[in-house]
Amino acid sequence: MSAGFGGGGSILRFQINLLVLAAFLAAASSASASTYAAYVPLDDPAYMELETLSGLGLIQTYLNEIKPIARVEVARLILEAQQEQSSSLPSARLAASLIRSLRLEFAEEVSWLEHDREDYLPTMLKPIERVEGQYIFSSGGRRSWLSSGGNSLSAKELTPLLPDSDGIPTAPGSNEVARLAGWGGVGGFLTFYGEGGVAGPMTRSIPGTNRFRVFSAATVLSLGNTAISFGKEETAWGVSHFGLGSLSQGNNGQPFAALRLQNIHPSVLPFFLKYLGQERHVIIFGQLDSDRTFSRPWISGQTVSFKPFPFFEFGVNHVIMFGGSGNSNYGFGGFLGRATGFATGNAKDGNTNSRVGFYAKLIVPQLRNTQFYYEILGEDFFQPFGNSLQIKTPFKAPSYTFGIYAPQLTADGLTDAGAEYTLLDSRYSTHNDSLYWVYQNNLMGDPLGPGAWHVNAQIGRWFNYQTKLGSEFFFERRSMLPFQNGSVLVANENGFGGAFTFLHIPAKFQSSGQTLGQVRLRLSAEYVENLNYSSRNSVRTMLELSFGVMPSWPSLKFR
Repeated sequence: MSAGFGGGGSILRFQINLLVLAAFLAAASSASASTYAAYVPLDDPAYMELETLSGLGLIQTYLNEIKPIARVEVARLILEAQQEQSSSLPSARLAASLIRSLRLEFAEEVSWLEHDREDYLPTMLKPIERVEGQYIFSSGGRRSWLSSGGNSLSAKELTPLLPDSDGIPTAPGSNEVARLAGWGGVGGFLTFYGEGGVAGPMTRSIPGTNRFRVFSAATVLSLGNTAISFGKEETAWGVSHFGLGSLSQGNNGQPFAALRLQNIHPSVLPFFLKYLGQERHVIIFGQLDSDRTFSRPWISGQTVSFKPFPFFEFGVNHVIMFGGSGNSNYGFGGFLGRATGFATGNAKDGNTNSRVGFYAKLIVPQLRNTQFYYEILGEDFFQPFGNSLQIKTPFKAPSYTFGIYAPQLTADGLTDAGAEYTLLDSRYSTHNDSLYWVYQNNLMGDPLGPGAWHVNAQIGRWFNYQTKLGSEFFFERRSMLPFQNGSVLVANENGFGGAFTFLHIPAKFQSSGQTLGQVRLRLSAEYVENLNYSSRNSVRTMLELSFGVMPSWPSLKFR
């Protein structure tokens, strides 16, 4: 590995930063007023409902490759879907049910937009936005990654088969989680939001973990359509339809504290760049944990997504990890060059590890909006001509995701299906020192780790327009070769299993006015041969049952 990209890699990084900077300047120059931006937790059913409405062709400006999104952005998408819906469509009843549920959950934000009050809000407080209780049962062996030498990586699996786990600590057997989310806004431009609670077995503690924890929390300063925030915020980038996997940045581990800059609503770049269509972007800058040789390294990244046509989306992302104790023999200029990605220096002064990704999605209206998507992620740089020519490209050690998603397998939109294949390079998430893609001992991307591949397939069906049942099947393989000499006889790890999901979207309790309730169930099982490359086989199971309550109490307003 090396200190980072050079040559062609630096040019690509420069282009990514330039695009994001142009987006920020365009948003800032048009800023006339501000609003409150509280971001929606990734386990909220709103994302699945918006994706369904998008698949039905009712939302053209939802760029779901970058999450989370703000509550007021959800409200805008609700109104867009409402405007596009038609009673003559076969999917009209499903669309009406989803829009009704979303309007109830985001009623306050929808009213801002309907009455043109998004930019002129009083100081307000919503101390309880959502209360959620979870029961998680887990059994079976857990994967681990421990290596040295050319492919260094140290991590452990948190909860097998649990998607978007937020770094929730669990032990084998029964675990209980209680969450409470709320937010407040001051002066029409400053937002505070967060979600905290308790997690773990009720009858015992998990060594090395704290039962009380903050799942996410941030302060957001809004300047027109630009949100500048600092805190622990969830991150999910990429095109994958399966919650267990994300090539670049996922939500398997705990959110890390960072400064973020992003646009609240999609915007259009100025001048000729307007032909790139609607765009969303995020810039992050933060610091990771101390549980590594180079303690507390910095992390800086950018992602931008475009939709130039109703049937085509694409995006790029770049993230660099650098610095840390014993890895920062550079001055302020070296720090700034690494943080921006414009000049990454050399390994002698301070090593770096970079990722660059590209993704694209093609939507075919003639096939009921069936989506074909692709993503590639490169680790560090690649010299195709060796040291003789200093030409470097960003896709050394490339990993890939290919997928197809049919949101309207039946004309009424009640049945959807998808399939996905992901290939992870042997150097995926690794580095020759401690700059590997791990936070708090958990992988930050795909939870299968390096030298692996997996195939997923799913089918889902809506019943009574409020309840969705789904089934998923998968096969996974991990190779030990990334960490052992090829001449050593090793056994690959093979796993196959499935999952059943049940979701009832937020709906009113019959006897409690506008208070909403939701239910989510996921039951997964997997048989793994040669777990962690040993002779041990394991049956892994996971049950997650979640109840959410969204009180109807209005926000407290202070004039």
